[in-house]
Amino acid sequence: MSAISHPLLDSKYLHEIYGGDQSIIQIMFETFLEDSLTTWDEIYLAIEQKDFLKVGALSHQIKPSFSMVGLTQFHAKIQAFENLSKNNSSQEILMANYLELDTQVKEAKKVIETLLSEMN
Repeated sequence: MSAISHPLLDSKYLHEIYGGDQSIIQIMFETFLEDSLTTWDEIYLAIEQKDFLKVGALSHQIKPSFSMVGLTQFHAKIQAFENLSKNNSSQEILMANYLELDTQVKEAKKVIETLLSEMN
């Protein structure tokens, strides 16, 4: 099988942690789509409910998931978002930041879905 490659993905990182084992990468992609993105959607609801502790906890929970599928550039972005939730930011600021990040997360989701379909 060929190496996984896309500008959004850190292919070198994926190779380092999975040794090129496409079956493990496939499992991680599936888990990311099924679990991590569901958690990402839960963050939106927590912002709507002004449950900022939950926003911070969920952000912290999913942060490594992005790296585990090669989306290493998201780590700092999710960390900054998590910090906002813990620094008494307003609901409006959190929602604006979430929606900005959400556009990028949706793009990353499409990339992962496409790569996953190519693996099957």
